[in-house]
Amino acid sequence: MANRNSVRSTFGLHTLTSKCKTEKETEFFRCLRFTSYVVRHIMKQISVFLVFFIVVSLIMASSLNAQVVDATTWWLIVNPDVDTRSRSNLDSLVNLLKERGKIPSNHIRRIEGSECTREGIKVVLDDLGTKMRQGDHLIFYFRGFVTKPGRSTSIFFLTYGTTSENLEEALEDRQLRGWFRELSPNKVTIILDGYTRDGNLMSYYGNRRMPAGGLISIQRAALSTEDLLAQALLGTIGTDQADLDDNRQISIEELHIHLTSNWDERTFRLTKGVMLLLGRVQEKIVLKLSPMLKIVTVPDGASVVLNGQEIGVTPQTLIDKLQRGTYSVEVRKLGYLIPPARSGEIGLVQGESINLSWDLESVIVQGSVKAPDGIPLEGTAVWIDGTAYEQNPLYLKADAQYQFFANVANTTSQSDKSYEKMLEPDKMYTLRAQSEALYHAEASFTLTPHESVERNLTLSKKTWFEVAQMQFDRKAYEAAIAAFQNGIEETIEFPPMSPEFTKLLFDSFSEVVDKVNVQNIAYVVATAKLADRLNLQEASKIYWERVRLQTEKGSSFHELATDRLRELNWGRRLINISVLVLFIVVLISGGYAIRRALLRAKM
Repeated sequence: MANRNSVRSTFGLHTLTSKCKTEKETEFFRCLRFTSYVVRHIMKQISVFLVFFIVVSLIMASSLNAQVVDATTWWLIVNPDVDTRSRSNLDSLVNLLKERGKIPSNHIRRIEGSECTREGIKVVLDDLGTKMRQGDHLIFYFRGFVTKPGRSTSIFFLTYGTTSENLEEALEDRQLRGWFRELSPNKVTIILDGYTRDGNLMSYYGNRRMPAGGLISIQRAALSTEDLLAQALLGTIGTDQADLDDNRQISIEELHIHLTSNWDERTFRLTKGVMLLLGRVQEKIVLKLSPMLKIVTVPDGASVVLNGQEIGVTPQTLIDKLQRGTYSVEVRKLGYLIPPARSGEIGLVQGESINLSWDLESVIVQGSVKAPDGIPLEGTAVWIDGTAYEQNPLYLKADAQYQFFANVANTTSQSDKSYEKMLEPDKMYTLRAQSEALYHAEASFTLTPHESVERNLTLSKKTWFEVAQMQFDRKAYEAAIAAFQNGIEETIEFPPMSPEFTKLLFDSFSEVVDKVNVQNIAYVVATAKLADRLNLQEASKIYWERVRLQTEKGSSFHELATDRLRELNWGRRLINISVLVLFIVVLISGGYAIRRALLRAKM
């Protein structure tokens, strides 16, 4: 009994232990399953986010690098008379429309030979009419024979199988105009590359029933194999030269101007036939060119910063590698104010042209001039030393304001974009003003590269000697000497001058004094003083001696000369005295020696 109870106890304990162990394992697996669920959910969210991010990135990349196409232009090329040369030229034209004009292949319909019946042309036009959207544009290009019977006012397009003698199946111009009207006349441009066997080409100038808006070229039948217009078109729209207004759209009018002004042999032969425009063609576009961003400044040569990166100087024409988006442009040129930045939105649309232009404003030096009471300001001369403004000063008006431009338009140049640099950036200049002879003002400034300078001047009275030194500093040597002469006529007490100016004055005055009998003794005194300033003692003695001899005793100039000569000759007098003293000493010494000798003899 005891053993049985023991077994039961043991079994119960084992059962309890197993139960606890099972519950722990169940809890562990439950936690493991929950953790696995959470991880799977997070990974799913991450996967969804990654897919979304990749799709958005691809869409953005696709939109940025989307191929530019002209989705609004359609062409219908009709060529009833097929020959090798015309087919080759039309093949080249189609390739040019696709590659240069970015016109989709399904927007270019081309029918030839037997397809070019009146009914066939109408079927294609109707089909295009169902596909064209609002704002789309159709260019109808007919390359073939035409005729205008003698008494008819209509031009007949000779479709496949028709002749000038059998016009029943030919396409009359008024009928074609009606078909175009069904599409909307504003949507269609006609290019007639026609040839005729008619003798009177002049009759084609009187056409009143042709569709409005287009270009007509009608040549003699003998030239049909040369395909003049098609070749001329290829040469014209194959370059940017025909885009005369630089808007990336070649109109019928621009095409006509280029064809009739480019006088090569082919064009000359074209103009011998009929070459005319129909109606208002300014907005009739033949070909849209790749998008362009053009950056221009007047004057040119300004550095261009595009979206924070410097790309060169103006003018800049950007066509390749343009992407859809906003372009911010800054320009700057030394000597000119920095204009506000501008931006352009590029939609990457064929025929799009963004033109950003600036008329740059020159850096200026400006200010006002003031003067003491009673001194007139009107007519006061203001200039900048060492510049063209020194030779051509500015004379003030009543407002006493002045203004100098660092750059001015060159009026002698044939180009209206030519500018002359008057002032150099980062260079120091001296600004001066003068009223009458003695009222002057000056100020120094350094021209900054992109900012204007303001300096206000106040006139003050100067002495003739100050004016003389200023004129010398300006290298106006004759004016400097004349001002000094005016000064010494008032007083011979003049201040120290620069060594160079003193030398110039002495050379000038001494030459005059030596050659001419000068009546005004002040000139001789001034010459003597200038020699003193230069420490030319011998010259000083000569001129001071002349002053002493030419003036009366007791006069101020005589006394001045006497004192100065005494100073100059003080050394000579000292030598003379020394010699005299030495002679006396020698004489005394000799006498003493003789006396001693006599005394010795007596003894």
